[in-house]
Amino acid sequence: MRRTVVLIVLDGWGIGEDNESNPIHVAKPENFQRLTELYPVTSLQASGISVGLPWGEVGNSEVGHLTLGAGKVVYQYYPKITLAVQDGTFFDNPVLKNACAHAKTKGGRVQFVGLLTKANTHAALEHLQALLAMAGKENVPAYLHLFADGLDSPPRSLIKFLTEIPHDKLATLTGRYYAMDRNENWPLAERTAQVMLGHGPLTADLAEALRQYFSQNSSEEFLPPLRLSADGAIRANDAVVFFNFREDGIRQLAEAFINPQFDKFSIALPPDLYVATLTRYAERFNAPVAFPADTVELPLGQVLAEADKTQLRLAETYKYAHVTYFFNGHREAPFPNEYRALVPSLNQIHPEDKPDLMAAAVTDRLVEAVRNQSFDFVLVNYSNPDTIGHTGNYAACLGAIKAVDREIGRVLAALEGTPTTLIITSDHGNIEEVLNPATGVIETQHDKNPVPFYLVGPEFAGRRFPNFARLRSETGGLLSDVAPTVLEIMGVNQPPQMNGRSLLRDLI
Repeated sequence: MRRTVVLIVLDGWGIGEDNESNPIHVAKPENFQRLTELYPVTSLQASGISVGLPWGEVGNSEVGHLTLGAGKVVYQYYPKITLAVQDGTFFDNPVLKNACAHAKTKGGRVQFVGLLTKANTHAALEHLQALLAMAGKENVPAYLHLFADGLDSPPRSLIKFLTEIPHDKLATLTGRYYAMDRNENWPLAERTAQVMLGHGPLTADLAEALRQYFSQNSSEEFLPPLRLSADGAIRANDAVVFFNFREDGIRQLAEAFINPQFDKFSIALPPDLYVATLTRYAERFNAPVAFPADTVELPLGQVLAEADKTQLRLAETYKYAHVTYFFNGHREAPFPNEYRALVPSLNQIHPEDKPDLMAAAVTDRLVEAVRNQSFDFVLVNYSNPDTIGHTGNYAACLGAIKAVDREIGRVLAALEGTPTTLIITSDHGNIEEVLNPATGVIETQHDKNPVPFYLVGPEFAGRRFPNFARLRSETGGLLSDVAPTVLEIMGVNQPPQMNGRSLLRDLI
């Protein structure tokens, strides 16, 4: 009989403090409380060096899923690029030097495009500042096309961030809602691209424009594209460097400048552009890449495929790349016998208005797979905790937690009587710390909290498990330990390329 393992990733569900700062503590989700009482549970480190980031750096969905699938600590783009800045090799990077040389030789400018943030989730301010320093060193004019954050960074932090970049080089400013859409809402990318190309009216007074915007809006995430410099528009002979290091958010906009067959909207690119990206945004993109990814040689998906196991990857559109591209070690194509189910995410500006999102539809597909015993391994992502946690809306966060708890109840009911092991974990913390525990100020960004790990199955019921109250301080492992645990349960040998360890020896 097939032994199925279902791995559920509660995106952005960490272990917070037992007080009002933590909506999970306030909501007291019944099914999770029941799991804590009946089955082994521990916590996993999901930030900093444990996932290949610098000490103290918060985790994120990309890094979390990459580590979950790799079964080892993969050193991420951010520290890799930062180290290059610090040791000076950044300024000798051939792709970046070629961008500057192209602009200088042909009388163009170098145009830097990406997110203005201090969260280091999609981009890093120190990388942007290094690029500007490099342009100065190479004696080539530079302009900036920046995206306002307000999601990974605190809302209304834009004005403070703008003090750290030269305003005379600021060509356009756009909320990330437009510039970094991931749901193929192509008109959003089109508005961003057209402003970058110099179309639309000029904004004469940025300070006044932001004052008017913030008088009606709480976050710069939704700032409509602003054109701030007539001279800064992307034009013939320029070099365009996209400096986000995380791939998924920037991919749609970048494709309009990279793909010669791009047809999602009409765009007239100036001739003789040199377009480069800081990291590889997609395998299909034919553009120079300054910092290629470290290789994940044998991710879990490949190990299972080589063992003739069938797999299902299931998520909303918003997190689809995470359960496929990132979990598979930066591989876009599915492995043999890997199937993918995509649930379209809600197309709305304010997800807090419907904190359930598409969780029920995700569960419907999961329940069908479990009851039919169609797959050996099922990976599922529930996006509610992360998506709603980013809004900072406390009531909506309570609603999201209750929605996820309800869906987990449905999953547990479907598992009864089937030969299925359920693992529930997360990729990083977010929704468990919506208020700053010290100040009570709203928090919308990721945090450094550990994440839970539940091991559910009839053979594990009543087994030894630690006191849940201590899981913030007494973690049992790392995200890289999840893949080896899955392999041990499924009876598949762990390859030497995975240096994580199975958690079973500590939990049962």
